[in-house]
Amino acid sequence: MFTKEKGERSMGDQINFERILEQEFRWPRPGDDPLANYGGITASIAEDDFSRFVLMMEGYKRAAEALVDRCLKDWREANCLVFPIMFLYRHCLELQLKYIVNTYGVHVGCPPDWNTHDLTRLWGQFKKVLNEFGIDDPEQTDSVVESIVAQFAKVDRDSSSHRYPCDTKGNPLPVIQDRVDLQTLKDVMDGAFGYFSGCDGYMDALASA
Repeated sequence: MFTKEKGERSMGDQINFERILEQEFRWPRPGDDPLANYGGITASIAEDDFSRFVLMMEGYKRAAEALVDRCLKDWREANCLVFPIMFLYRHCLELQLKYIVNTYGVHVGCPPDWNTHDLTRLWGQFKKVLNEFGIDDPEQTDSVVESIVAQFAKVDRDSSSHRYPCDTKGNPLPVIQDRVDLQTLKDVMDGAFGYFSGCDGYMDALASA
C-alpha cells in the first residue's frame, strides 16, 4: 500500500524539494490546447512504422544523454532526473533488441516478439539471430553487452521500476540499486548502442548480399 511517511531526508532531497517549490507556475488558461500549432517549433511524427522505429531509438537515446548532461552541469537535478534517465536508456535497449529481431529475424526464421518487455528474453532472441547469421565475435563483445543488458534486466525487470513507485497491486517496487554514476552510465551506454549500430550495419550487408 502506498503511504506517505515522515522521516529524515538527505540534504540532496531537501535541495530538490526546495527547488521544486521555488519554481514559477504557469496556470491553465481558457483555450489551452496542447496539440495546437501556433507557428512555433514543430515536430513531425513519422507516418510509416519503420521510420518511427528508428527515430524512437535515436530519440530515447538522445533524451537520456541530454538529461545526463543537464545533471552534470547541475548536480542538484540528479535525484529527480535519474528516473527518466534510467527509463529512457532501458527503453532504448529494449527497442534496439526488438529492432534487430524484427528487421533481420525474418531472414533466418526468427519471428518478431512484441509481447514482452523482458530484456533477458529479448537478448536470447537477439543472440539467436546473430548465431543464425553466423556472425563471429573474436573480441567477445557480445558477452560485454549481454552483461549490460542483464544489469538493466536486474534493476528493472518489466520496465516499471523507474516509471512507478508501486506495482499494479499497490506494493512498493523494490530498489535494487540506490546509486547510479550518471557519467559512467552515459559512457557505457554509448558503447552499447555503438555495438547495436555495428550489428545493424553488418547484418544489413549480409541480408542484402
